[in-house]
Amino acid sequence: SENPKAETMAEESSPSYGALVRAGINVGLGLDYCSGEEEFYLEMLKMFHDQEEEKRAELISLYDASNWKDYAIKVHALKSTSLTIGAETLSLQAKALEQAGKEENVDYIRENHPLLLQMYHETCESISTVIMI
Repeated sequence: SENPKAETMAEESSPSYGALVRAGINVGLGLDYCSGEEEFYLEMLKMFHDQEEEKRAELISLYDASNWKDYAIKVHALKSTSLTIGAETLSLQAKALEQAGKEENVDYIRENHPLLLQMYHETCESISTVIMI
């Protein structure tokens, strides 16, 4: 990581980050995006968590409507916000679905959409253990 201070913070001051790490969140990367500001990072995590229900509903609605153009736009947004909190695996999954949406590769989307929703939910579940919602 570019920011050894962030790694040290993640390890020392907050053992509660363990749930995020186990869920595949790169806390050091998330802190890097937040300039090493832990409070700001926690705010970003809370915002990511709080938006899940709405964003998830949008994704499902577009998927059900086979609106691949807008589906690609929504998973693009999820790809970006996931990366800013350090959720690299979720971000990569969203990126692959964004590409599939642009190409209208419906088979790939149908196969991987449920996994994306599951990963999204698991990421938010792990966040809820850290920010004490």
